[in-house]
Amino acid sequence: MKRAVILFLTFCFVFSVSAQVKNDVKSDTKKGSEKTEIISPYTYQPKSKRDPFISPFDLEVLKGGKKKKVPGIAGMSIDEIVLQGIIKSKKRGYEALVLGSDNKVYWIKPGDKLYDGEVLEIGMGKKSPDEISSPVEAGKVFGYVIFRQYVNDPNLIKPYKDIKKYLDK
Repeated sequence: MKRAVILFLTFCFVFSVSAQVKNDVKSDTKKGSEKTEIISPYTYQPKSKRDPFISPFDLEVLKGGKKKKVPGIAGMSIDEIVLQGIIKSKKRGYEALVLGSDNKVYWIKPGDKLYDGEVLEIGMGKKSPDEISSPVEAGKVFGYVIFRQYVNDPNLIKPYKDIKKYLDK
């Protein structure tokens, strides 16, 4: 019996408060204020967890980011560039011709820095058996570039991963 009375009183209190809020909003609009701004009492507090409403790619920009994008190849990520050609010079060894996301052509060599990594190696060679997509590619020699992409992922043992891009022409 006591629980029913307490439940009934709680229901009446909640109903009266919500009715009073609705009346306050209606009275504000009747007074002549055409634009009424209602502030929501709900806020999202992620605490130590990642906010699911913010893209993980924009987190570093929102935090004030350590790295700022600069123009040229140093401001492009590894995924944004496309390998177009490879040359070998007597003095400098292999160099690669890449197309950037700004539709400009750049020459890169081992040791060059990119936004999220660096160029480790440029060379010519055959694809490994797990990288071959068709039997025609088995005997061909391809030009390749190995990039080291630095990743900020606590689940990985190494703070980087090596990416190998081939010249498929």
